[in-house]
Amino acid sequence: MDILERFKKYIAFDTVSDENSPTYPSTSTQIEFGKMMVADLLKEGVTDAVQDESGNVYGHVYNGSKETLGLIAHMDTAPTIAGGCKKTRSIVNYDGGDIHLNDKYVMSPSDFDCLKTVVGEDLLVTDGEHLLGGDDKAGIVIIFEFLKYYITHKEEFNYNLAICFTCDEEIGLGASHFDVKKMGANIGYTLDGGPIYYANYENFNAASAKLIIEGVGVHPGSAKNIMVNAVLLGHEFLSKLPKDMIPSKTEGHEGFIHCDSFVGDVEKVELYFILRDHDKALLEEKKAMMIRAKEEIERDYPKAVLKLEIKDTYRNMRDYFINDMRAITLINKAYIESNTKIEYVPIRGGTDGATITYMGLPCPNLGIGDFNAHGRFEFVSVTQMKKMVEILKNLFK
Repeated sequence: MDILERFKKYIAFDTVSDENSPTYPSTSTQIEFGKMMVADLLKEGVTDAVQDESGNVYGHVYNGSKETLGLIAHMDTAPTIAGGCKKTRSIVNYDGGDIHLNDKYVMSPSDFDCLKTVVGEDLLVTDGEHLLGGDDKAGIVIIFEFLKYYITHKEEFNYNLAICFTCDEEIGLGASHFDVKKMGANIGYTLDGGPIYYANYENFNAASAKLIIEGVGVHPGSAKNIMVNAVLLGHEFLSKLPKDMIPSKTEGHEGFIHCDSFVGDVEKVELYFILRDHDKALLEEKKAMMIRAKEEIERDYPKAVLKLEIKDTYRNMRDYFINDMRAITLINKAYIESNTKIEYVPIRGGTDGATITYMGLPCPNLGIGDFNAHGRFEFVSVTQMKKMVEILKNLFK
């Protein structure tokens, strides 16, 4: 089975995760897909392949080296549109023009700049009605393709190979049941995300916040000097935050305060926020802005009751790597040996690799050739997927 055949097989299996599910993994299909992964790993010669009680899949191949590199990809797909894409279309030597997914949807370079970067490459696109699932099944099949070569050429490599396929990454729980000891690696790499010419070893520091405002509700006809409208206080709170410090007006290393939801009525409103910044000190400043805004509302409206809860959620893995760059050095060497350019870009979000890094396994991220993830316009560059297999060969040498 070649890389494209395997990819089509895996994306046809719907493994969408469910953020509203009380179970882990959040969907039973991930368990079933994991069983397929174990069977396929055993078929390729990974004799210790196993699915643990959490649904994660582990396997190892040893060649007698002193150290082990680990490769990690997630089995679930995003809960956005329907998964299980069975109708795909291959485009050989993409010419840079419009791509008609179906009678309704057209993917054009005028709307998607990423298409301009893959001219001349072989692509696989959706039917316009399903998520392709390249995030992260492209990562899985790249690992399988490398594994096939590793098994038959062990003597070429300077590291043992460890593999893990995780669950529920798309709903923020991908590393919640990851077992560093079961992985048994000295350095790990997640294979996830976009072009293979980008790698990541920094991500946002993240916090979440919940603000509850309790006002005073009375009949509007007799409200003068009595009513304290919690809805209006919520808007006033927002007005005290920097207006341009929001996702739609920031990029690169710029952080933001994002009001994710605002619900309630005159007597009570609840606002939910996410706070993000690559710089830990700047994230602390954002927390302080929210605290000051709360205190000002309390000062100006003494009858109102405000409760603000702020929690840290994940850390920037860059803080680890600035003191230990070995994992990054190996990436640089592999790309040089592969005669391929590499650029390190900050992740404007979180990553399993950050959590795993602070669990004790340094784990930057490598691209997989997946584009427009989480929607009907998702596509993969099969050319880039194959190239990443060659890069992994040089990573392990």
